[in-house]
Amino acid sequence: MFKTDNSLHVFVSNVDSDMSEVISDSSDNQILILKKDGTAASAGSAVIAEDEEVYVAMKDADGNVRRSPVFKFKKANVKGLSFAARTEQTTTLDLCDDTPNTRYTMRINFKHNTELFSNQSDQYFFEYTTGDTVTAGEVMAKFVAKVNAQESCKDKVTAAADGTDGMTLIGKVQDWSLGLHAYTMVLFDVTIDGFASTATNVVTGAVHGSGAGEEVAELEWFGVGASGAPYRQGIPSNNHLISLNAVRASEYDIAVIDTPLEDPKYAVAGAGAGRCQIVLAVAVGATGAELDEALGFTDDSLDIFS
Repeated sequence: MFKTDNSLHVFVSNVDSDMSEVISDSSDNQILILKKDGTAASAGSAVIAEDEEVYVAMKDADGNVRRSPVFKFKKANVKGLSFAARTEQTTTLDLCDDTPNTRYTMRINFKHNTELFSNQSDQYFFEYTTGDTVTAGEVMAKFVAKVNAQESCKDKVTAAADGTDGMTLIGKVQDWSLGLHAYTMVLFDVTIDGFASTATNVVTGAVHGSGAGEEVAELEWFGVGASGAPYRQGIPSNNHLISLNAVRASEYDIAVIDTPLEDPKYAVAGAGAGRCQIVLAVAVGATGAELDEALGFTDDSLDIFS
């Protein structure tokens, strides 16, 4: 373990969590919260005592144990998110009127992070000019076909007819591979010209959600790869004995403990208080009722892990 000030620690479990257990009696990949002396911090029936010195630990099938630094438990430092599915951005273009001898143009400007998070825009231009006679729905159909035929653009959005004179553009799930292609969502603006003066773009924004398998896998990979050191984040561990538990197809409930550290007193920069962020992820369907109790979620009428 490298320096643990200002560090990230991620524990991912697909099994039930029983807060009455200690490491020697726990199941493989079971999340535990223990007192500084290694005894159980909670029997699962009450919130961990305020200012109790605790740490999070988990062992794997080979008996290797990973653990967080010791920190003082404060309920105010704990936040929880039950799994929520993501929703892609949808832009609806209304009133694609069919007027003879008219030039229509549409620009789609993508603005999500791509290529190593460069945040550069990526714009596509489409146009169509009608003749002396126009059939109903012609303009809409032409633009839908053009967008879906454009090689790079069709990888980002799907165009579809919306009623008799409108079209929708819906963001598509992007390629993802752990440590190579980041888990991102497509974001874009649409600009039109030549359409009816009352034509409008109605945008339903993307909703990131929480607890997708890809998202949790990235957190775990960064946390283990950094071995707790912020200046090493993004460096995968070369220790083949370290197991990653997050599964892409799984859904996770999440708790985050963001806490100051008593020791070391200072961060890497040599000034200010060190901090530790601990992410606990439990697969939806694995019971975590005692984890809810221990972290105080049930006191707030929340059932994050239950």
